[in-house]
Amino acid sequence: MNLADGSKVWLNASSSLVYPTTFTGKDRTVELTGEAYFQVAKKAGCPFFVNINGVRVEVLGTAFNINGYDDEPVIKTTLAEGVVRVEAAGRRLVLKPGQQAVSEGNGKALRLEPDADLDEALAWKNGVFNFNRLDIGTVMRQISRWYDVDVVYEGVRPAGHFSGMISRNTSVSTVLKLLEFGGVHFRVAGQKIVIMPN
Repeated sequence: MNLADGSKVWLNASSSLVYPTTFTGKDRTVELTGEAYFQVAKKAGCPFFVNINGVRVEVLGTAFNINGYDDEPVIKTTLAEGVVRVEAAGRRLVLKPGQQAVSEGNGKALRLEPDADLDEALAWKNGVFNFNRLDIGTVMRQISRWYDVDVVYEGVRPAGHFSGMISRNTSVSTVLKLLEFGGVHFRVAGQKIVIMPN
């Protein structure tokens, strides 16, 4: 979507953005739920802010991703180009391209990941799932949002980590068959995927 100031925003599945039809004040502030990629237009003297679950990101003309779904344990702000300032827990971090700010517990802690995996952070925008040593819970949260299905676990969650890239145009049944190769057992009941113990 295009904002009135010329900025561009891409929303991931199950995400929303609250923004004014025109920016009239001394700043440009939007409220994000979920995940979005931003290409922010530079406007001298009028900073751009993104608020999400207790984290505030000040943008200084840049391209970056924010992942802050309610069901994720952390909020990740990943910088592709330019500069952003992230504030949470009374701390401020200024990110350089390739870095990531990670906020835990609704903005109660903030840390820097100096070498972020940009391919993983931007995979959704590029039309793929990029699983890089992710646990089954993280993988299934992404699948749940994208395919609009519920995921339920019977017994103990399968251990281990999953790696690989899959097009988001792939059917959910094909994605699940690929996970079976990794030792995940499941059954499908309508819009529900039940993950069963090994």
